[in-house]
Order: sequence, then C-alpha cells, then structure tokens
Amino acid sequence: MDKETLNKIMESLSKGDFNKSDDPRGTLSILINETVAYRDKLKEEYGKVLTVVDTRIALDALQAYLVSGNLTVELTPEQNELVKIWLNKLTDTNEAN
Repeated sequence: MDKETLNKIMESLSKGDFNKSDDPRGTLSILINETVAYRDKLKEEYGKVLTVVDTRIALDALQAYLVSGNLTVELTPEQNELVKIWLNKLTDTNEAN
C-alpha cells in the first residue's frame, strides 16, 4: 500500500468518514463483518478455526501497520490474510466515498 492510500485511511479513521448510510457502526462494523466472513470461510473450506487470539494478534498488527506503514510482526498465514482483508475493505470503503 502506498503512502497516499495509507494517509487516506488514517484521515478517514480519524474523521469517521466511512459510508454510514449502509451501516451506522462504521469501521468497527467493517472489521467485525469481515472477520466473521473470513472465520466462516476458513472453517468451511479448510476446516481451520480462527481463534480470538488470532484475531487479536491480527488487530494489533493492523494497528501497528496503520501507524508505521509496515508489518513488523510475524503472523501466521491466517492472521496475515485477515489483516490484508481488513486493509482491502477499509481502502475500498474509503475510495467509495
């Protein structure tokens, strides 16, 4: 992700600029919905369980990424994929506004 996209995400997070007409819970709703969808996909397609610990580690990595612009922590493939899903969805949502 380039610096301009990261800056747009950070600006939107601070302003709460996400399209709230679709879902008034904003960013938190995006994170929850995408996590549940990914959890269900992992279970259905691969028989893997996404744990609360996995989700917490991914959330910490997302937070660090939004601050620093890079992933500095070792993640499992599932944790890494969840971070990518969140970033893609947040970027898509931001660009739609």
